Amino acid sequence: MKVFDLHSDLFTDIAMRRSQGERRVFDRLHYPKLKKGHVDSVLCVIWVEREFRKTSLARFRFLYDHVMADLAESEHAAVCRTVYEMVNNTDTDQVKVYLGLEGLTFMEAWEGASVEERVTCAFHDLDQKGFHHAILAWNEHNFLASGTGADNGHDPKGLSPDGIAAIKEMERLNWLIDVSHMDETSFWDIERHVNGTLIASHSNARAICDHERNLTDNQMKAIAQKQGLIGLNAHYEFIDPEKPSLDRLVDHAVYISDLVGTEHLAFGFDFLDFLTPYDTTVGAGGKTTGFESALQVPDLLERMAKRGFTQQEIERISFGNAMEVLKRHMKK
Repeated sequence: MKVFDLHSDLFTDIAMRRSQGERRVFDRLHYPKLKKGHVDSVLCVIWVEREFRKTSLARFRFLYDHVMADLAESEHAAVCRTVYEMVNNTDTDQVKVYLGLEGLTFMEAWEGASVEERVTCAFHDLDQKGFHHAILAWNEHNFLASGTGADNGHDPKGLSPDGIAAIKEMERLNWLIDVSHMDETSFWDIERHVNGTLIASHSNARAICDHERNLTDNQMKAIAQKQGLIGLNAHYEFIDPEKPSLDRLVDHAVYISDLVGTEHLAFGFDFLDFLTPYDTTVGAGGKTTGFESALQVPDLLERMAKRGFTQQEIERISFGNAMEVLKRHMKK
């Protein structure tokens, strides 16, 4: 069974290794693990780490250049920028890679005479490079929006006027707007201003695990009303505060499906096993028992079947739902 992972940070590992002289990082280290886990397609994000906030544009370009150099050498990665490339690579053994952005702080330093011009130019340039997805902020308050994990005393919170303009530009370009990492104020601001699809690529149910990165029932219902998706997150902090496990993650899957339907559930695993060697402020700490990496994805599918999901539902959740939404947001 094919799996579509809507959120991966593996680009960070690729860029770091390339910068240290390694080559063919995707083919050597990531492809074997993804294939053993039946991961056929993955939305990979460029994420500028917290320690590079003051030089975010330079860091973004560093990450992008190293990643694209590695993918250009790869025999096993098929970068999909258009619907044609999606369909043309459907039956290949390559892993289909989609380009996304986790946090847009770097856009404030893009070329342009004003913030509005810089944001518009950045979206245009990145659209030409094949990006069709973005999260406005990552664990921060930036010039566009307020995210989770940041100073709750920040004022004002929510979307700024530049954030509203960014959302409108994303819709004009038919980008996929992702609300994972948005605090509740920004989430509802985005929901009010977006006419099309919303996704939360890697967030679980707050009713089961009361963490600000997870979604309330009302948020999940709003995403469903926008014809969007909620991607199950494998990170231990968002599964259970005491005993994060594979079975507890399946509890999230059952809860979300019962609330909004299997047609709005997907996977956004957010695996961090490959980030542990780096001082990135993430990747360390606890683990989800029985679900630490892509190698264990088949175990998740098996547990879901045992919990009552039908084969058709599992196929939809694991691949079909994500494929359908991405097709709506790719260039023809």
